[in-house]
Amino acid sequence: MSTERVIFDRGYRKYEGPRLGSSGARSAVYRDGVRRVLGLGRKARRKVFPWALISIALIAAAIVIGTHWVIGNIQESLREGVPTYGGLFDFYSGISLLFIAFSGPLLLIPDRTEGVLSVYFSRPLTVDGYLWAKLRAFATVVGAIYLVPQIVLHIGLALISADGFLPYMGDNLDILWKVPVVTLGYVALHAAVIFLLSAWINRTGIAAASFLGLLIAGGAIAGQISQASFSGARWVSLLAFDHHPRIIRDELLGDTVDYPAEIAGFGMWTSVAVIAVIVIVALIAVRQRYRNLA
Repeated sequence: MSTERVIFDRGYRKYEGPRLGSSGARSAVYRDGVRRVLGLGRKARRKVFPWALISIALIAAAIVIGTHWVIGNIQESLREGVPTYGGLFDFYSGISLLFIAFSGPLLLIPDRTEGVLSVYFSRPLTVDGYLWAKLRAFATVVGAIYLVPQIVLHIGLALISADGFLPYMGDNLDILWKVPVVTLGYVALHAAVIFLLSAWINRTGIAAASFLGLLIAGGAIAGQISQASFSGARWVSLLAFDHHPRIIRDELLGDTVDYPAEIAGFGMWTSVAVIAVIVIVALIAVRQRYRNLA
């Protein structure tokens, strides 16, 4: 047996490109998160559902604008029951629930079940940086589902307004802060719930079903129980979590739907407090969960 040693030159070269550090790692996780949620770079069937929902949201805004235009007078169309900002939020919230149930679990579950968290955290990336990048990806896409059609609607209504574009925009400056605030309520609540579920559940389908069950079926059950006659029943209405962003929407944009929490005597600021508590609990719980996994 030969004892000679042979060295092969494989042409190794030291990396001489930019070292982006933790900010570069967070940006990479953010971009990957956006691509996952939208199904980009994945199989065609993964693209169909999210993009179909986004298309429906934009088409709905166009239909509403067209209906206002056909009637010819915005005030008259409102009397006819044609929705504007608040009504579209109600429609978009249904689309958003389906979109989040389908795409939200993909942000956290695959990384954990496929064992790549150790790879992420071996780089200059902290648990907080990882979760922040995932949250930004979620907020970017889901926020756009709410905001982009509202922007299209706002500009469209201004274009068909009998008073003219600029007068309409000037008379409705409050929309520029009310719509983002309502959007924040929806995005904050839904992000907190889906991140909490996805941090512990290891199957995307189960996480999606749990999300829809908690917000839809759970809300209906809580609403029914809150009308019971036993002491403290009214407080159960606060467990109808998905109603709280809607209560904020109604207060700011003028819709008149009465939700169980409102019937029980709670107002907008109670809903704000409930959303804040859920968000804080989610932040603490998910962060601790991933610190234990790191």
